[in-house]
Amino acid sequence: MYRYLSLFLFFSTLNFAQNVSQNYNLAYNCFLNEDYICAKNSFFHIIKESPRHNKSMLEYASYYHFLSSLRLYHADAGNLFANFIENFPLSNKKTDAIFFMSEHLFEQKDYRQVIHLLSQINLYQLHQDRKDFAFFYLGYSCYQEGKNELAKSSLYELITSFSSPFRDDAIFYNAQILLNESNHSDALNAFRSLVESEKYRKEVPYFIANILFDFGEYQAVADYLEPLLDPTRCNYYSDLLLLHAKSLYHLKDYDAAVVYFEEYKSLVGTLTEKELYQIGFSYYQKGLHGFAINHFNKITETVYEDLAQYAFYYLGDSYRETNNHVEAMNAFRSASLFNTDSVIQHDAFYQFALLCYEQTNPLYNPIHYLTEFINLYPDSEHIDQIYTCLANTYLNSYDYDKAINVLEKSNFLDENLRNQYQKICFHRGVQLYNDALYDRAIQYFDKAISVPNTTNLLYESYFWRGESYYNLNLFNKALNSYKNLAINSDLYARSLYAQGYCLFKIGDYTSAVKVFKNSLNYQHSSNVLYDMYVRIADSYFSLMEYEMSAIFYDKALAMGGFQDDYSAYKKSTSFILLENYTESIVSLNELINRFPNSNYLDDAIFDLGNTYIAVKEFNQASVTFLKIINNFPNSLFFSSSKLKLGLVYYMQEEDQKAIAVLKEVVSDFPNTNVSEEALRIIKNIYTEIGEANLFLELLKNVEHDYTKSELDSATYYAAELQYMQNNYKNAISSLSSYLSYYPEGLFLLEANYYLHKSHEQLGDLEKSLQFLNQLINEKENKYTIQSVRDLARINYQLGKYISAEKHFTQLLEIAPTVDIKQYAILGLLESEFKLYKYEEVLNDIDALFTEDFFSAKDNLRIKYLKAYSLYVTGNQSEALKLFDWLVENSDGDLKAESYFYIAQISHNTAQYNRCQEVVFQLINELPSYELWVDKSLLLLAQNYIIQEDMFQAKHVLSELKNKTKDTIILNHINTILIDSFSNSNPDSLIQKK
Repeated sequence: MYRYLSLFLFFSTLNFAQNVSQNYNLAYNCFLNEDYICAKNSFFHIIKESPRHNKSMLEYASYYHFLSSLRLYHADAGNLFANFIENFPLSNKKTDAIFFMSEHLFEQKDYRQVIHLLSQINLYQLHQDRKDFAFFYLGYSCYQEGKNELAKSSLYELITSFSSPFRDDAIFYNAQILLNESNHSDALNAFRSLVESEKYRKEVPYFIANILFDFGEYQAVADYLEPLLDPTRCNYYSDLLLLHAKSLYHLKDYDAAVVYFEEYKSLVGTLTEKELYQIGFSYYQKGLHGFAINHFNKITETVYEDLAQYAFYYLGDSYRETNNHVEAMNAFRSASLFNTDSVIQHDAFYQFALLCYEQTNPLYNPIHYLTEFINLYPDSEHIDQIYTCLANTYLNSYDYDKAINVLEKSNFLDENLRNQYQKICFHRGVQLYNDALYDRAIQYFDKAISVPNTTNLLYESYFWRGESYYNLNLFNKALNSYKNLAINSDLYARSLYAQGYCLFKIGDYTSAVKVFKNSLNYQHSSNVLYDMYVRIADSYFSLMEYEMSAIFYDKALAMGGFQDDYSAYKKSTSFILLENYTESIVSLNELINRFPNSNYLDDAIFDLGNTYIAVKEFNQASVTFLKIINNFPNSLFFSSSKLKLGLVYYMQEEDQKAIAVLKEVVSDFPNTNVSEEALRIIKNIYTEIGEANLFLELLKNVEHDYTKSELDSATYYAAELQYMQNNYKNAISSLSSYLSYYPEGLFLLEANYYLHKSHEQLGDLEKSLQFLNQLINEKENKYTIQSVRDLARINYQLGKYISAEKHFTQLLEIAPTVDIKQYAILGLLESEFKLYKYEEVLNDIDALFTEDFFSAKDNLRIKYLKAYSLYVTGNQSEALKLFDWLVENSDGDLKAESYFYIAQISHNTAQYNRCQEVVFQLINELPSYELWVDKSLLLLAQNYIIQEDMFQAKHVLSELKNKTKDTIILNHINTILIDSFSNSNPDSLIQKK
């Protein structure tokens, strides 16, 4: 950049010291030899030592001192320059100093100072070499600082000088200025003049192509770039690819456009919304709708509303072409919300409304949007079709309640309309029945029955209404509903079993027997047949037809089942009541030997002892009663067995043995009925042996008062009467008063039991629990089983699941009948489930559950508990199998929940397509179950995000946010929107510009 200076200094002053002259020459030689450190130091000493009157020496020394510092890039160069200019304003070196300083500042890109310095001198006075540099420094600096006029005039000096080394640079930057001033034509000519420039031939294609593109000369751009597109022949290769792709797009050469768009995308990795739209539209025009979707669906927000409207419209059409109807619906919906292009808006709304009709989606009520279309576009060419769709929607909607409300507003003149109404009411009733909402189910079955026809649907409505009444324990109403079934129909045959139970429950045992026997002809399930034999036997037993009851108990025993010990016991009791003591003894002994763990074991032994008494086999009787006394100390029959043993000894005239045992009864069970009976027998013995005085002595020791016993009974029965008359508040007052007078009274158990029931009837469950706990703390008694059952049930109702679990476990251990055992197992599982003891739920189901032991309804519930527990404990594959089974075998809320967990498991295991399919199944089949639909839509949005379908994800979240009222779901939505659509964009394909 620098030229060696050839300067010879002539000393005019003859008396200048010879040594100073020598020093100056040495310093100058150092400068000429580019030893700028030596030069700088030497000139510094000359300036310091030179006489003040030798201004010429100082001037030149100061100039070279500054220039040496500048060449060394020392920080003091600026100050040395300023000092030189200030001290020697008229120096003939001033122009050179300014040039060299501006050159240095140009290198430092301090363009403002360059302009300031060079503007102070006449550049034309500079030597030609320096003049070109100066004009370039000034022109380029002005270009950088936006001083276009001064820049152009400076660069013009270079452009007109064909020998200037900066001519191409001047043309290039002058063209840039013209371009910035929108003088595209002159700029284009300038850039074209550089196509052969060694320095700029790779640069100018970008600018030429850009200007042509801005002129809209797309064919010219394509023709110009086609032979040039080689990264070795031009700079800005990726930008030129994009210009070429966009030009081809505007020329509707979509095949070629896609090729260049894809190459551009592979190089830069990101696209703007406009570029995404153009490549997406190119694919759309080629019919490659899947590729079009992958680009259109990246556009979620844009300042270009027209672009967004078109993108969403074509996205919707692409989804429809690929049979993704739900996604198409969302896209058309978004396009219809823009009013930029009214034609597109109208057609988008039409397509959206049509899809609402064709595809059930809880986000969109087809009735609402079809009606809105009619209101907005009453003159639309599609209006007749929309009216037809609206009419069909009323009939075909799965949203039963809304469909029913609409149909009920009609006059039902059309038979098809009436039949459709009946069908919808029936299916809604079945849904509610499966959700155990029997009261509400009955309302819909009644509506279905109100339609005057005799179709199968009418009879099914009668049948399921009967089942609903049965589950509500309204047995007479259930019977009345069943009676409307056509005789000899399959439904009538199915109902016979339930009818028999209804009659059995209301105590019409004669009719129950008749119906159960009739039902035997239609049953194929061994479990049902077995149960009916037992119920027929129970009915005969209640009718006191003991011979027939024994026969049917025997039939049940021959089949074998869960109630065998019960049947064996009741058969034995039947023989006893028939006074067929021989058979009863055989039967009771068979029960005792066959069912050693039966809950009826102590009952059977006690009855056997009584039977031995009846046949006067007193030795066998005493042995039998001793079994209870020795082996069942907590038995309900323990005190009675001691009394009976004393009685047997008395009948065998073993008076002392009898008195000893009976005294134990009086001592161990004071103020009870057995104690009273024991005293009577002791009195008889002492009277018979003539020692009545001993009885009187005994009475003194036990402090017995016959009058008090009578008062005890009278007080209790008065209190019990209040309960029997449903006067629960009075009953509580009277029974509490009884216990205060007789805390250890004869009716202690009864009083506590009825106090529990009274408090429960009044809704004071906590108080009810207090009396139940007293009942189970006593030795086993006639209320033990019912009390444990009530304790378990009430604790569960109160949310005291730990206590409920404990008492359901206790009930399971003492359950005497199948129905109580079933109740205990279900209650135990539900309690563990509420306590999040999922491992225990699974273990107990494996240990206690068999399908033929439970009803279909209970089977469903247990399968659900197992499925959910497996899911929570991480066994998703097994959970999935059960949820699949539940979908096939359930309806209503349980089916909806099962669908959701199938979708969730599919999502968890990266089966995203399967997840999406299941969500759509749930939405289409069960749209009225809003909780599970909303949770599934939230899952669907997360599914879309993972698949990088950001448009669908955001659309679903936005619509769901407007729809749902669930605060937990709303919180999830807001979190996802913040994480995925806020500051950062998770989509690597899109950039914001």
